[in-house]
Parts: sequence; C-alpha cells; structure tokens
Amino acid sequence: MDAHEKRKVAITRYQCGERITSIVTSFGKTRQWFYNWLKRYQERVDETSWYLDKSKAPKKKPSKIDVDLEQQILDVRRELDGRHYSQIGAIAIQYEFRNRKIEPPPVWTINRVIARHGLNKAPPRVKKNHDYPELFFSTHQMDLVGPRYIKGDGRFYSFNIIDIETHTCFTKPIRTKSSDGIVNAIAEFWHQYGFPDALQMDNELSFRGSNRYPRSFGSVIRFALSQSVAPVFIPIREPWRNGIVEKFNDTYQKRFLRAITFLSFEHLLKESTSFNSFHNSHHRYSTQGHKTPDEASKLYGKRSCYNGNIHEQKKIPLETGVVYFIRFIRSDLKLKLSTESFTVDETLKYSYVVAEINIDTQSLVVRQNGEIKHIFPYLTPVDW
Repeated sequence: MDAHEKRKVAITRYQCGERITSIVTSFGKTRQWFYNWLKRYQERVDETSWYLDKSKAPKKKPSKIDVDLEQQILDVRRELDGRHYSQIGAIAIQYEFRNRKIEPPPVWTINRVIARHGLNKAPPRVKKNHDYPELFFSTHQMDLVGPRYIKGDGRFYSFNIIDIETHTCFTKPIRTKSSDGIVNAIAEFWHQYGFPDALQMDNELSFRGSNRYPRSFGSVIRFALSQSVAPVFIPIREPWRNGIVEKFNDTYQKRFLRAITFLSFEHLLKESTSFNSFHNSHHRYSTQGHKTPDEASKLYGKRSCYNGNIHEQKKIPLETGVVYFIRFIRSDLKLKLSTESFTVDETLKYSYVVAEINIDTQSLVVRQNGEIKHIFPYLTPVDW
C-alpha cells in the first residue's frame, strides 16, 4: 500500500467509526499525520486530489529580480565589456547606472545576475605564507610583459609599474629589455607621481645588472638607490609575491593588448598613454573604498617627485644604500642570490629570510623576522 492509499484508507476507516489511535498505530503514523489529512479531506475541492502531495516551493519569491532590471544589468555589462580598458565588475556597473541617471541596483543583485548568466570567474588562488616578510608600506611593484609583436613592425616589451597604495599605474612600451629604457620609464613615472619607499621587482636580469659581474649592480638598482628608494627582489620563482602588478598585467593584456590592433610602435605608444590615463581616472578598487587611483592619490597628498634629467647621466653613481633580497631557505640551507649562494644555519630551513646587501658596510646581513642571523663580507664595486 503506497502513501496515497494509506491516506484514503485512514479516512475511510475513520468514517466507519474506528478510533484514531487504532488507525495511526496500524500505519505506524502519528496523530498529527492523521489530522493533517483529515483537514485536507474536509477542505477538499474534489475527490481526486485531496490525498496528493502539494508543491513545497514558496508561493512568493520576494527576491526575484525584475526582468527589465536584469536585462539592464546585462546590457551595461555587455557595453562595458566592449569598451577598451573598462572594468566590468559589479562596482563598475553601478557607476555606469549612475552615469545614466538611473538608480543602481545593489552590488549583490548585480553579482547574482552575473553569476546566473555564467559571466563570473573565480579569482585565482594566491599562495600565502604567514612568515613572509613585509618590508615597506609605500611600494611600487614593477614588471616586464613580453615579448609581444606588432605585425609589420617587430617586437616590443611593456614596462609596467603600479603603486600598491593607490593602484596608480604606468605602462611604457619599449623595444628591448635594456636597462636604459627601463630606467627612463621609472624616471618618467616618478616624475609624474612621486617616489615610493621601495621598488619591488622579480629577478629579471635587466633589473639586476649582470650575471658575469653579479656584484656590480646595474642601472636600475643604481638609479633607485641614488633617489633613496630601496630595491627589493622577491623570491625566485614566486611571481605571486608581486601580486598587484601581476593582476594588473592580466587586466592590461585583456583590456589593452588584446583589445586593439596596433598599426605601429608609435600607435602603441600613443594608445598606451591613453590607457594609463583611463585606468587611473576610471578603474575602481574595493581595497580603496571603490575609489579610482586618481581619487585615492589625493588622500595621500603631494609626494616629492624626480626632477632630474636621467639622460645627462652616462653612469649613475653607486655610493650608499641597501639592496634587499627576500629568499626562501630550502633543505640544502642555501641562500641563493643572483648567481651566488651562501650556506645558512639549520634553524632557517623552510623559512623566509631577508638578505640585505649594505653598500656602506660592504656586507650581506641575513635577517629573519627582523633578527640578524648571519653577517657575511660582501665586497661591492662602488664609485667613491
């Protein structure tokens, strides 16, 4: 006997005068079960449906999004996606609604619509390590993208740098990875937006100097130190440590390099300037309270800027300062810099350390959590 038959038989037996206790005991049910079906029977409209289960779906859906509003969100998202350089997230969609003098829906409503139509992407997971040293607050992260190619006009690289406090960016296409072009680009950025405390980068040879003479630092390090900016090199093969510029590089490639067909290197240079301006005045970041880089920069006030002429310096002097290398010590207990390595204490195994090359004292100081663990002699050619 199925569930439907039990309900019909229970009501029939009740109508024949059988006690409720006897009925529910024979079916292994509760009295509440019987009274529920007795009520359904008494309120029946016809004899063929009262014993059937009713849908448990809610009769009202107060959170259902209006069809017109949902279409507006999708239209705005599609239009932003078609624009060069634009962001396409919920905050950008909200601001576009306001620009059109339309009351914007809440962020969570926009995100639900985007997710429902499969337009959302999970952000990449970032590797974390709790003992990773954070050296400076005011930092610029820089990187090279490339090589890339312009049809009929050859190869180029893009020098990208970003302020981690304000997300102010600067991109500069360069023909080669020569340190001179990189230094000129850094100088241009610092002339416009001011100095940081530190310049953070990966272990790209153009940033370091020379494999043949690893202790003779190149123009990039020399220029940073000459302006009292600390060069910081992230661990080898850990690009996520430069996470902000790496994420920016992804935006730069999707919204700029792949979005435009460049006719020449000069066309690329011109469009790159437009991209920088658009990004800094339009892109909004949740970490800055949804402010644009230009708006966030105003909160930090005026910074001191580079006002020299880098082209007049044939060789940038190296006289003072500290160069920082963040490294992870593995089971071999080797602290590996550019082309050199130093054996460190067993207690440093499987941890991050900061190796400080001090130009003034001609030494290599190894610290863990700020505590000095080793001091090695480190003779560096200087211009005294």
